[in-house]
Parts: sequence; C-alpha cells; structure tokens
Amino acid sequence: MTHARLVLTDSDVLRGLMTWAPGGSSVDIRKLADAVGVSKSKIGALLSGERPSVTEDVADRICEALDVRRDALFYDPLPTPMGVGSHRQEGAEREHERAVATDEVRGSHELGEHDGPVGPYRRRA
Repeated sequence: MTHARLVLTDSDVLRGLMTWAPGGSSVDIRKLADAVGVSKSKIGALLSGERPSVTEDVADRICEALDVRRDALFYDPLPTPMGVGSHRQEGAEREHERAVATDEVRGSHELGEHDGPVGPYRRRA
C-alpha cells in the first residue's frame, strides 16, 4: 500500500521558513534533515522541486521542526479522475470515434449531432 503524499506548496516559502527558524537562527539543509530524520538529499530534492512531495509523517516532522502548521507548507492533491492523463496507444480505436463514424444509420445517442436517420446503436464486428 502506498502512503499518502503531500505536495510542497512553494519551495521559496520553505526556504524563507528555514531562514527565520524558531529561536531566531537559520536552519540549513543538514540541520533540517537531522531534525526531521531524513537524508539531506531528500530535503534538497524537496527544495529544488525535483521531488516536490513527501509522506504525511515527513511533512509533519518538517512543520514541527519549523514550528508551522502543515497547511502552511503542504497540500493534499486532489485525486485524478480515471483516464485523465493516460496516453492512448497509437492505432488504438476509441469506442466514441466508432460511434460517431459517418454511417447512414446513426445511434439515438447522436440525436441532433448529425443529419440522417436515427436508429439504435449497433456495435460493429
């Protein structure tokens, strides 16, 4: 099972919070990584945008180390609807394209879209 990931809102905000860390001193990548319990490359990837998301647990530990609320730095992305962003393979036919093919007999679902008689949809062999 994949753990939920939260996305960093803005790397500049994180940098600013690292500059004005609790206690009045700045926190560099190494100090933040040590406080959070992750590698400094993970914090560096987060700051660079190379890897803009972290688990909820890591997000909570970053926010605790910087003394900010989680929603000040991270957001939970909306789920992607099925099919969005998927790529169609070359040569693959889509059912909808076949349904609106230029036949003389049109399905009732196409009423008003094309000239011609309306009839029930028939799947072609």
